Amino acid sequence: MNDLNSKVKKSSRRLAFEALFDVFFKDAYTNIIIRQIIRHNELSLVDKRLFTELVYGVCRKYNYLNYVINQLSTRPIQKIHPIVRVLLYIGLYQLIFLDKIPESAAVDETVKIAKKVTHQGNKNFINALLRNFLRQRQTIILPDKNNNFEEYLSVQYNIPLWLAKRWLKNWGKHRTESVLSAFDKTPLLYVRGNTVKITNEALAKEFDRVGIEYQVLKNFPSVFLITQSNDFLFSYFLKNGLIYIQSLSSMIPAYVIEAEPKDYILDMCAAPGSKTMQMAAMMENKGVIDAWDLYPHKIDLIKENARVLGINIVNATVKDSTVPYSSAVNKYDKVLLDAPCSGLGVLAHKPEIRWKRNEDDLQAFSSLQGKLIEQAAKYVKNGGILVYSTCTLEAAENEILVKSFLQKHRDFISQDFVIKGIGESNQGMMTLWPDQHDSDGFFVAKLRKMSDED
Repeated sequence: MNDLNSKVKKSSRRLAFEALFDVFFKDAYTNIIIRQIIRHNELSLVDKRLFTELVYGVCRKYNYLNYVINQLSTRPIQKIHPIVRVLLYIGLYQLIFLDKIPESAAVDETVKIAKKVTHQGNKNFINALLRNFLRQRQTIILPDKNNNFEEYLSVQYNIPLWLAKRWLKNWGKHRTESVLSAFDKTPLLYVRGNTVKITNEALAKEFDRVGIEYQVLKNFPSVFLITQSNDFLFSYFLKNGLIYIQSLSSMIPAYVIEAEPKDYILDMCAAPGSKTMQMAAMMENKGVIDAWDLYPHKIDLIKENARVLGINIVNATVKDSTVPYSSAVNKYDKVLLDAPCSGLGVLAHKPEIRWKRNEDDLQAFSSLQGKLIEQAAKYVKNGGILVYSTCTLEAAENEILVKSFLQKHRDFISQDFVIKGIGESNQGMMTLWPDQHDSDGFFVAKLRKMSDED
């Protein structure tokens, strides 16, 4: 649907329509399609904000919007044409969740797009349903929380019914609703100052100079919580490699591995390189990091990130990390395995994941992770450190997998750690719960390979 090479200037709503069509019907990912569209279209800061709000917001409220459409339409949602569905999502999202947009503008602008992308009958249907919502909005009620808690969670917090049932079984009512409430919020914007190029103090002064509002995290001196942004954040600071946008939870593995100058580190599944670049900064750009990933275009992304950030200690190479490499055996002081996973801890940042996963996927991920950690173990020097992390809350991909690994590998032991402001590990493992830390859901484990002296 999206034509990235089009020279016609399009509105933020039209671009949001194209992005969402690709997300829901062409298997695109929100973060990637948003970056592509912003790169290829001249948008003011206000238009960028509306565009990103619509894309992320619709993905975050997808189930709720479908529920509303089903309440108002005589046609079942699956029988409504995909173009019409996406336009209804955009119109309803503005009417329900964006108080500052006049109702007339939300309806009229949606109908304008319909005129350009579909036929008159569909345009009339969209117009009628949106205006019907305005008349009947008070009559729309959620599934009853007391009589059908699973369906209530699914609609209220926008997750598939299978996932609501799974987490209720695993965690109980209170924890499940608390986590889902956290996932339903717009995530906070954290940036990591690139100390290879600028000190934290100098960066703070530059933020002050251009009117970017922020909070400094006392336990994470290079991390800034951006509370009020402007164009300079992206056009100057990000473009010139002075900052790197990264969620707080994503930074934890590098702190756990305690990267230091002159370390020899392997980052096994490195793309897009966030943790690679963070470790390089902690190493003061001294030492070596070998960064592996399966796909050439992802390796190119790692190299480009290193170039922009002024980092020259990263060797990015295309490698299949499930395959053994004899040349890497017992080679590294520290190995980071940030494993591919179900992603069910990052539903706030990547809301579309909840609609791309099914329960059968989960077993496939744990099988892949088992193969990866088996290879990772071979590459750690005696006395070295292996850090395993995921961005999911599923025990089979986290604690269960690590405990199984330790039972098979008596030459590895768990090593406890403390992250100030977060907490202490338990048997070398830590889960970051999104409702407790204003972060993504994340898991990290620290393992040490025993030396001859142990």
